[in-house]
Amino acid sequence: MKSKRFFIQIIEDKHTKQRKTLLRNESRRNCLKRFFLIQLIIFTILTSIDVWAAENLNVGILEEPRTLNIWNASDRWSRKILENIYNPLYIRGPKNLKLVPWLAESKPFYDKTTLSYTIKLRSVKWSDGSEFTSEDIAFTGNLIKLFQIPRHYNKWNFIKKIETPDKRTVKFFLKEPKAIFQTRTLITPIIQKKAWEKAVQKARATNNPLEELLNYQIEAHVGTGPFVFKEWKKGAYIVLKKNEYFFGRGQSIDGYHLGPYIDGIRFSLFNTTEDAISALKKGTIDFFWWGIPPDQIPILRKKDNIQIFSNERSALYYLGFNMRKPPFHDVNFRHAVATLIDKDFIIKKVLNGNGVKMDSIVPPGNRQWYFQNVTRYGEGLKADERIQKAHEILAMPGIRGRYHLSALRES
Repeated sequence: MKSKRFFIQIIEDKHTKQRKTLLRNESRRNCLKRFFLIQLIIFTILTSIDVWAAENLNVGILEEPRTLNIWNASDRWSRKILENIYNPLYIRGPKNLKLVPWLAESKPFYDKTTLSYTIKLRSVKWSDGSEFTSEDIAFTGNLIKLFQIPRHYNKWNFIKKIETPDKRTVKFFLKEPKAIFQTRTLITPIIQKKAWEKAVQKARATNNPLEELLNYQIEAHVGTGPFVFKEWKKGAYIVLKKNEYFFGRGQSIDGYHLGPYIDGIRFSLFNTTEDAISALKKGTIDFFWWGIPPDQIPILRKKDNIQIFSNERSALYYLGFNMRKPPFHDVNFRHAVATLIDKDFIIKKVLNGNGVKMDSIVPPGNRQWYFQNVTRYGEGLKADERIQKAHEILAMPGIRGRYHLSALRES
């Protein structure tokens, strides 16, 4: 079962100005990491809205970020903030998930004789005005390998060495071919060597270098993203301001004309979804960065100053089995269960029509990997026909007689 991602647009008339903002619901299960970096999403939202200049965007979030240390940010709320500050070499395009050069200037060049990838870099500056170079990339990769950073190490441990022929060229030599080099390694956020050198030296001198590094308190967040850190009032808000040195401003990348067209972002903390939606209705926030309960959607659609948009997301909700135990270890039993589940009923009655049926773990919205020619259990069957079909599956030769429909109901 795949739900949709919802956007809420607030339209506010003030002296003939229109303010347009969007609400974005990110996937609970980040199966493919992300469709696109948040800064590009925000840019494309604000592209044609010139009245946003010299204004701040007020975003509602549900939880306090646990940390702004890029290497210890395992929660989604920390990453929502940090994605605006730290950028990778490549990102995934939102339309087809293809690799899009970001800090990189072009696609990686692969040399099969040396098992290496050569990447040319854009002319980019860090948020402190200093030059972004290949040394920063090598430093980032070597740091991950040296400290075996959780969630990152498995994406870098197969790299034999990193060379920097010049400031705008980096070369990765692999121990063996790895598909995840392009899909995961190259979308790792890059940190500034100058900003982290002392932290690395200090951590290496301790008995637990990894713990020291993960708990390192960042004094100055130097990044290449569209925004930089300004203020954090615990329990209330986090404020980012525009990065005056952001390389993408005014450029067109992958068909999107980039900003930012605002001076900053204020992430306001709310305890509940209801509180955030109430603030949205009052206009105290511009958009709420999380999911909208299905029962709220019809109510919000009736508001004159709110427009709702939806798009498919790369995520799913599923029913899992412990296949170590009977009867769940029997594939035919699982087929019978799948046949009985009425997805149309769930979408219509539970999700109020805000969902899409799925028959594999890859959602239709993931156009690069989606394959539609799969078995669709119970497709087009009525309730009594589903039950009859489940009986037939359980009665097939080779299935143990103790599995019958009552077992399905009890399970």
